[in-house]
Amino acid sequence: MGRILLAVWFVAMVVVGAGLLAKHAVALPTPRSPLLEPAMNALRTPEQRARWVAVHVLYSGCRCSQRVADHLATSQRPSDWSEIVLWVGDDAPPPELAARFDVRRVSAEDLATFGIEAAPSMMVLDPGGDVVYAGGYTDRKQGPVIEDRRILEDARRGRVSAPLPVFGCAVSNRLQQNFRNLPAP
Repeated sequence: MGRILLAVWFVAMVVVGAGLLAKHAVALPTPRSPLLEPAMNALRTPEQRARWVAVHVLYSGCRCSQRVADHLATSQRPSDWSEIVLWVGDDAPPPELAARFDVRRVSAEDLATFGIEAAPSMMVLDPGGDVVYAGGYTDRKQGPVIEDRRILEDARRGRVSAPLPVFGCAVSNRLQQNFRNLPAP
C-alpha cells in the first residue's frame, strides 16, 4: 500500500512540476499573421510613414511586461526611431512610460485579430512598412539583458535578427484557456 501511495504522490508531483515549468519556461507564440503587417502600418501616423517604427506590446497583468515597461521608461532610446506601445489589460500604463511613448490602450481581442497572442513582444517596421522583426526581448525567461536596442540597431543596419522567443504572459483568450488547465504557480 505504501508503494502505491508513493507512486501516486510521485505522479502528482511530476504533473504539478510540469505545469509550473510550462508557465515559466515555455516560449509563447511569436506574432505571425498575414494581418500583422497591415495592422502595424495602420498604427503609423503620417509623420511616421517614412521612419523606422518599433511597436511594443505590453500586458498590464504580466510581470515580464512590467519589467520591459520599466526598461523602456528608463533606458536611452534611439533618437531616429518612432516607438509605439500597445498596452493591454485593466491597469493603466505606468506614468513614466506614458510620458515618454505614444501609448495606446488596446483589447486582447484586437491584438488577437492580427496574430499577437502574448506579451511582451515587439515588432519592427522599416521605413517602407515591412515588418522586419516580430518576436520577444530576451533569449530566456526573465533574461538579464533586454535586447530591444540591439534589435533596433541591427534592423536599421540591414542585419536580420532571428526572432527571440516571447517569454511572458498569454494575452489572447485562446492561450489563456490553454494555461488555465495547468496548476497555478
